[in-house]
Amino acid sequence: MYFITAALIFIIGAVSGASFYMKNIYTPETILKTAVTKNELFDKNYILCKAAATTGFAWRMVKDEDGKKTSIYCNIIGANPFDELNLHGEFGWADNTFVFYIEEKKMIYSEATKQDEVEYIVTGWDILYPIKHSNFVDLFSSKKYITSRDTK
Repeated sequence: MYFITAALIFIIGAVSGASFYMKNIYTPETILKTAVTKNELFDKNYILCKAAATTGFAWRMVKDEDGKKTSIYCNIIGANPFDELNLHGEFGWADNTFVFYIEEKKMIYSEATKQDEVEYIVTGWDILYPIKHSNFVDLFSSKKYITSRDTK
């Protein structure tokens, strides 16, 4: 009984240690993008969005350019992480938060929803730390980097 308990403790400790190392310390060879923290965005004009799948929109804004929490769908024109890096669908549904740097904000009429909608023209994007790589248990992927494993 003591042997089984000791073996289980050892296995749990080894998996936890390996997971901690891979998520926080290990630097992969094929880094495509490094996550940013909110502290790094201090003097920038940006919005925070999550991927969405609704009629007419691919993004749900979670924080507007004034820093207020929101939950509205918006259209993003310009830089797009899924097009630029060819990220696979599982990465898109992992509930990551993307940072979009705003050049212009305007209201446009959407044929899909038959109403005026918010549209942002953006110059670039980043991903907010921590990065989630899938919806499932993700024990061994880095929280700091998008890598080639995240692409199609």
